[in-house]
Amino acid sequence: MELVKFAHSTGIEAIRWLPRQEQKKLGQFMTPPDVARFMAKRCMPTESLEVVRILDPAAGAGILSAAVVECLFNQPRLPKQIHVILYEIDSRFIPVLRRLADRMRRLARRQGVIMKTSIKNRDFLLSSIAAVRQPIADIIIANPPYFKLNATDPKALAHAYAVYGQPNIYGLFMAVCANLLAPHGRWCFITPRSWTNGLYFAAMRRHLFSWLHIDAMHVFESRREHFTEDEILQEAMITWATTHAQPNTEIVISSSNGSRDLARARLLRLHLKQVIGQDDERVVALPTETPIIETMRWNATFSTYGLKVSTGPVVAFRAKQYIDEVESANSVPLLWMQHIDHMLIRWPIKKKGEHINSNAETAWMLVPNTNLVVMRRFSPKEDDRRITAAPFLAGTLRGAMLGLENHTNYIYRPGGELSDEEARGLAAFLNSRAVDKYFRTIAGNTQVNATDLRKLPLPALKLLVAIGRALPSEATLAAVDSIVDSVLDIRQPQHIVGTN
Repeated sequence: MELVKFAHSTGIEAIRWLPRQEQKKLGQFMTPPDVARFMAKRCMPTESLEVVRILDPAAGAGILSAAVVECLFNQPRLPKQIHVILYEIDSRFIPVLRRLADRMRRLARRQGVIMKTSIKNRDFLLSSIAAVRQPIADIIIANPPYFKLNATDPKALAHAYAVYGQPNIYGLFMAVCANLLAPHGRWCFITPRSWTNGLYFAAMRRHLFSWLHIDAMHVFESRREHFTEDEILQEAMITWATTHAQPNTEIVISSSNGSRDLARARLLRLHLKQVIGQDDERVVALPTETPIIETMRWNATFSTYGLKVSTGPVVAFRAKQYIDEVESANSVPLLWMQHIDHMLIRWPIKKKGEHINSNAETAWMLVPNTNLVVMRRFSPKEDDRRITAAPFLAGTLRGAMLGLENHTNYIYRPGGELSDEEARGLAAFLNSRAVDKYFRTIAGNTQVNATDLRKLPLPALKLLVAIGRALPSEATLAAVDSIVDSVLDIRQPQHIVGTN
């Protein structure tokens, strides 16, 4: 049996009776064999090495290391020695890894290669090699666990250089391993996409890019089709990198729906500056077709036009004494994200708590009933648009004030007011296909952060007004796309650039 198939089958057997909730708590999901091989092929050394050292810091059943060893044995020139270091905190996998190591050694012996394996049943992030942060491996490959850590967790404290706020453990694995890669080494991780943007990962990104050059990234466009045997819903990606000894200034971005169509992956070759932001936050953009970033090279943002993006101030559990089921003389409408549709506010919808008292105690959490653009802060899991925005026009709902629940964002003009055309034009622009494609390149999760919105490049205000004027009274997404593309002269690409 091939090494990858052996590791996969014994791994499946080891966790067969593991409850799904416990697996989720550990944050570990087994890499499918075809994905493991896809990752390993690009990890081969760029020059012939007498000794190849492999590190898998979150080994699980050892599928990724098995894939690398398989690839090494298929190279024209075999190394004389292969050293494999496997860290795994879950003791249930240790017998599996020992069986795999024994099989690797027997295969190496037949090939005339010396194989050394080291299996460590301990927490990699608290290990001595993670603490010393010296180069020890020529190939580092990993599918790390992912779950949030408290900022006071020993692992977060040990690697504070890569921590901001409440870190996710997978980001620490990525940062630590960047320091452990030898010159000309190859580094490969499969992770969620969330590390590519947001303040929580900014310190990690700065550290990562100071040590590594990103060579390639692969984006799984489906949130279900990569870990085919696990019931998880996660936007995932693969990242390949080398140490900075490589002078390459290009990054290859590939994409597939999931693991089953990897052979038909679409390719883009982009300059480094088109993918990795050059400011302090180092946000990563992940375009999967002719870059929409090139189209949206406007210099204006909301602040340019005196507009502000804020998050709905009503936190329901803190304001529950003021939220009512029925309308009263002192209440005003309370909008939740469920009331917001593309270009349309639907209120009421017979949802609990659609009214909030308007009085001196709640005044700080209410906003004036004036022209706004309101948005959902989270997109539905499989919605075809990341942003759901609607114009709210003054007087549409009764009352001088309005409640906006905390799962919404809203745009307004402090000390002034959006015109009807501005509100409608901005909402249409935010709902458009162009912005959706752009936002997906910079946002690695379904959350629509006010921080990301504030940076969104905007066309000239007169063009946004022109969009608002051209819209029919009840605009569909198809009408929005047509009008936005026409007014802004956006030409939709003809898709596939290459195949992998």
